[in-house]
This record gives sequence, C-alpha cells and structure tokens, in this order.
Amino acid sequence: MLLSLLSIGAAQALIGCSAHAAPSDSAVRGPDIAPTAPTTAASASATASVAPIAAAVPGADAGPLPSPVPIPAPHPGPAVVVSHAPGRTRQIALTIDDGYDATTVAGYVAFAQRSKIPITFSPNGAYRGVWDRHAEVLRPLVEAGQLQIGNHTWTHKNLLHETDAAIRADIEKNEQWIQRTFGITSRPWFRPPYGAHNHHVDGLAGELGYTRILLWDGSFGDSTLITPEQLVGLARQYLQPGTIMLGHANHQTVLGLFDQIEQLIEQRQLEPVTLDTMFGTSRAVG
Repeated sequence: MLLSLLSIGAAQALIGCSAHAAPSDSAVRGPDIAPTAPTTAASASATASVAPIAAAVPGADAGPLPSPVPIPAPHPGPAVVVSHAPGRTRQIALTIDDGYDATTVAGYVAFAQRSKIPITFSPNGAYRGVWDRHAEVLRPLVEAGQLQIGNHTWTHKNLLHETDAAIRADIEKNEQWIQRTFGITSRPWFRPPYGAHNHHVDGLAGELGYTRILLWDGSFGDSTLITPEQLVGLARQYLQPGTIMLGHANHQTVLGLFDQIEQLIEQRQLEPVTLDTMFGTSRAVG
C-alpha cells in the first residue's frame, strides 16, 4: 500500500499542463499545480464513490453513435472526481490535453488513425486554428467510439483565480466549439486546467452537466519539453492496469515514440479505452 501511495504521489507531482502558453494564446497561465490540489474533503469523498456511480448507468457504452449525433441536453448533478479506473481491470485511458502545437496534434491524429487505439482528447478552443483543420478526420472516429472529446475550458486559465461567471463562460464557450467542430458534446467529462479545482469549482461544473471531474494517476510528463528518454521512462512507470494517463499535444518529443508506447501497451496486455467505456458514460446521453 505504501509503494502504491508513493507511486500515485509521484504521478500527481507531475504537472498537468504547460505554464508556457503558445504564442497565439493570450490567456494568462498560472503556476503549475499538482492534479489533486487543492481538493477538499468533499472532493475526496466523491472520488471514493466513483465506482458505484459509474456502474449505475444502465445500458451506457462507447459503441458507435447515431449519425448525425444528436446533442443531448445537460444533466446537472453532483460532480464526482475521477483519477483511476473503477475496480480491477487491464483497461487504461489515454487522455491528451491542450493542442497548441500543430505538428504534434497532426501526429496524434495520424497515430489514432493508424493504430485504432482509443484516445480521449481534451482540447482548448483557444487553439481552434490547430484543431479545426482535423475535424473532418476526427468526426468519424468520434462517431465510431474510438475517440472521445472532453472539456478543458476555452482559455486554459486557472479556475481557482476566476469568478463564477468567468468559469461558466470558459466551460460553455469550449463546449459550443466542441459541438460545432466535432459534432458531439463533451459532457459529462471536465478536466480542470492544471488539475486545479476545489469543491466550489466542481459544483459549478456539475451545474453545467459536467458531473465527472477528470484528473489522472499517470503522466508522460510532457507538459513541458522533456527528452525522449524521460518520456519513455515515465511511460514505462505509469502505463499500468487501470491508469488514467495524461499527455499533451504541445511538444513534438512524443512523435518519435508512438511505436514504443504502442509496443509497451501490447507487451503488458493493456486495453486502451475511452472514458465512456471505462466508466459507462455515453456521448449520446451526455
């Protein structure tokens, strides 16, 4: 148990997103924050209860969606913090954020097409100039259930420093862009920038229908520029059964490592899935 806690603590120490904005991003980025800070006791309690809540969704799956996909209305409710797969499983969830580097985003899109590996992207609409050019390729993969889109806010600001109105606007603007671009809702999945959240932020997200607050317990460590050796080392450390793995489409180091990551997944007999598959949620329900 001690070793497990130390391992999770090390993963959470890895920063969630780069503190350096892309040249076109006018948002002011705050300091890097560990993914669970500063959660409250209420958030911790919600985390512990995620398995029965996920299991209580009847008939939800991540199979092919209707085409065209109808956008469901929001379903407000209490927000549950998620950082690991529920129960014992060999499933893993690859979750990739941001996307301000055009070459890296294009590389991830090509990797998804070639490998057929399920991925959950959480892009910021501030980088729409990068993502929009791939919409025609990504939409069919989303409809097929291979790819999922989560909400990571439009601007990538630290929500702990924002007003309630600004938080709602940042989430809703990104959702509107996701619907236009990918033809799907991101609800109920919300990943707070930098992993910075508290019970109040979670409550605001829940009121908008984002009842799953997405954190992580493993990371490629690529929120900043690192070496290929560092990234592979972290992949070997954290790609384990049940892991929600965090990556970023911001730096090109990962582009030469997709084959090694895929081989590692195969060697360990891991099953990459979207969050919908892992937790029994559905884009068709939202």
